Amino acid sequence: MTVKNRGRSRSPLVLLMVAWVLALTGVAAAQEADRAFINGTIYTVDEDFSTASALAVKDGMFLYVGDDKGVRSHIGPNTFVTDLGGKTIIPGLHDAHVHIRYGERELYPRTPDIRTGIGEWASVERMQEVIEHALETGEGMRPGPEPRWIVLSGWMSDVWDPPVFRKELIDEVAPDNPVFISRYTHGSGANSKALELAGITRDTPDPPGGHIKKDENGEPTGEFVERAPPQLTRLIPSLPPLTDYERSRNLVEGTQLAVASGLTTIHGASMTGYDEVQRRIKLYEVGLLRIRINEMVHPATARRLGEPLNHDNKYFVRSVKEFADGALGSRGALFMEEYSDYPDYYGEARTSEDELAALATELLPMGFNLRVHCIGDGANHAAINAYERALNATGTDGTEARFALEHAQMFIPEDIPRLVDLGIVASMQPLHATEDMNFAEARMGPERLKYAYIWSDLMDLGVPLATGTDYSVSPYNPFYTLHAAVTRQDRNNNPPGGWIPEQAMTREEALRAATMGGAYVMFAEDVLGSIEVGKLADFVVIPVDYMTVPVEDIWRIEPDMTVIGGQVVYTQPLGGDN
Repeated sequence: MTVKNRGRSRSPLVLLMVAWVLALTGVAAAQEADRAFINGTIYTVDEDFSTASALAVKDGMFLYVGDDKGVRSHIGPNTFVTDLGGKTIIPGLHDAHVHIRYGERELYPRTPDIRTGIGEWASVERMQEVIEHALETGEGMRPGPEPRWIVLSGWMSDVWDPPVFRKELIDEVAPDNPVFISRYTHGSGANSKALELAGITRDTPDPPGGHIKKDENGEPTGEFVERAPPQLTRLIPSLPPLTDYERSRNLVEGTQLAVASGLTTIHGASMTGYDEVQRRIKLYEVGLLRIRINEMVHPATARRLGEPLNHDNKYFVRSVKEFADGALGSRGALFMEEYSDYPDYYGEARTSEDELAALATELLPMGFNLRVHCIGDGANHAAINAYERALNATGTDGTEARFALEHAQMFIPEDIPRLVDLGIVASMQPLHATEDMNFAEARMGPERLKYAYIWSDLMDLGVPLATGTDYSVSPYNPFYTLHAAVTRQDRNNNPPGGWIPEQAMTREEALRAATMGGAYVMFAEDVLGSIEVGKLADFVVIPVDYMTVPVEDIWRIEPDMTVIGGQVVYTQPLGGDN
């Protein structure tokens, strides 16, 4: 790929001659582009999934999309021309569900993660090694009186042998210090010393919204589903609050990692508060934030704002986040029937159907769409019912409301067609299937598994799909998402043939879900999601053809360039792999 500025290093005579030639060929009558990209393969992801070889950008928008001959009428003396040399352009990628923690997870972590990397599960031995390291160095120890607390994150017993968390696994290496480790998501574990200090025994009742796991003798195992007992968590010394500078630094530097991966729009799923919304607006105003964000805010934030917010088509506050249940791995996902591997337990209801219905009904006249975390069939059922009640109460069409099920992992069969009838968006994370395949059937059994992770079935029905990663549960790389969607395999290409391969997406479907799907759920499909004249010029240059590269190599794709609003916001460093 070669880049040149057609307006540099020319004599006045040459410039006059160029202007005369351009006028003769019709450029004078056409709009002159700021930038043009030629000699490439461009997947527009328009309605027909048409292709092009050239595009032109002016004032941050697509001015022309077509062939190399047609783009010439938009190339003037001040147009910056990039010859792609046969490389590929795809629309800017969306992560439709992400916790924007890139900075504090990747760059400036304060709580050590026992995983070697997000998405790489830690063994018991690895967990014990990190705890021993904390005892030796103090890394992960909280300030306070002795015995000091060790606080870590990232365990997942579902891949252990046996797949069970027990406090004794920590006691072996840390008998005298209280240790508290959050799961990779929605749960936590503690050692005997922590339970002792908190006074947690076989007679301790479950905390609200949580569950204390107990062994066959009724003794606490040290594992907590969803919320841990408050008598334990209040003993853990807090870290000093982040300063305004640290929060801003983490956001600005962290989101640039996402930009470098090919993401141009991210949907924040952390129930953002009002003050943080104002911080992010200020960062956009001074030009420090480049990526576009669609925020899923806390209900209180929406009420304080009063109406959706769109700051210069860069920062959108159109969605509100809520939780209906927990996670499948921790058994916090809410089931209609008991867990196959944990009798008499159904998961945790975080918010009731009545509460969800009241919130959705309140938000609709304000212009916000509700996006509810739903993993188990019970949670999805409750949210679908709540959405239907809100639509009926307000007389709103579902396609206008665009309510979303975040995760949408498991359904009862009769609920599936209701998504179409009610215009509900399924916001799904393909990587979760390739991670959950280690334990999903054990949790729900083979019959219920037929109605879980059903991407293809939903798309065949016409349900809008938006895909993301749920970072920092899973890696934020969008090409990992595309690979998992198409193959239903992990990055070692296991299992052979894919896990439940009939539910895989085609390459076109996966790219649509990662572009137009994200734009649709944030009500921005008219300006984002595809490469079409009049839309915002967000796109990614990649060194291989996404539609023909060997399927097992999709996850290996690395962007050469990321463009947001016509501005190059990332280029691969010299020496990067192509």
